[in-house]
Amino acid sequence: MTKYEELCGAFHQCYSEDVTYRERSVFFVARVLTGFASYIGAPAGRVSFLPPEQKDSDATYTPQGAAELEEDGWWAANVRLTLTQGEGIFPELPVVFQFRVLAGPDKFTVRLGNSDLTHTMCEGDAAALEPVYEEAHRRAKEYFATRFQRFVDEANQNTPRKIGFL
Repeated sequence: MTKYEELCGAFHQCYSEDVTYRERSVFFVARVLTGFASYIGAPAGRVSFLPPEQKDSDATYTPQGAAELEEDGWWAANVRLTLTQGEGIFPELPVVFQFRVLAGPDKFTVRLGNSDLTHTMCEGDAAALEPVYEEAHRRAKEYFATRFQRFVDEANQNTPRKIGFL
């Protein structure tokens, strides 16, 4: 075997490992996204998947297509839920949840956005994702429950404030 053939072999091995890593990571991220939509019980027309920085507002993304590898080594993707107050009652509110995944050789670490709270799990342990989903649900509910109080508390900050969701 020539030195050139050795380099070609090393390149092939490197490329194969990269493809395997990407596929494994993207499919796990997709499982996190679809699992969250299922956990929440969102109707099909009220959930969509987005990359961290959406380039085309009219594009439709699959859960796998929404996953992007960030510079810090974490995979990121978003679930957008359109919340309603009831059928035909407006306004509706799009709410975005970002999930981040760090893929290791035999485990995944998942966190909600840039939360300090991380959850490490094995690939086949779907139940291990429930604490991540519970955190997302709890944080969103807390946000809505305290929104008016935050508006009142910011009264003395000399910054423009909004009340409502428009």
